[in-house]
Amino acid sequence: MILSVRVPTSQPPERPGQILREEFIKTGRLTQAALAQRMGVPIAKVRGILSGEEGITAETALLLEAALGVEAEFWIRAQFVWDCYRLREVERRTAVLEHEGKATKRQKS
Repeated sequence: MILSVRVPTSQPPERPGQILREEFIKTGRLTQAALAQRMGVPIAKVRGILSGEEGITAETALLLEAALGVEAEFWIRAQFVWDCYRLREVERRTAVLEHEGKATKRQKS
């Protein structure tokens, strides 16, 4: 069973929807429709989570806990790790672009 979320150093962390897909949907433990029914939400919400279009809110985490038996805190941590990774990537890419822009300006001078 899933117990913790670690921040990988060599590759991006898994989105919560990826974890949900790998651990519950692909294994055949649940279908998307069955998960939606257990959570009491439209199947479109489950599809949004699985695709990454929708993140895990506190409310969604509690619904997943009730439906799957995996603590809400796990889902919140997984979302937090993913969000932090994405923000760091944006910052890193921005810094690279700024550095390249400064280097280009120096070459033209």
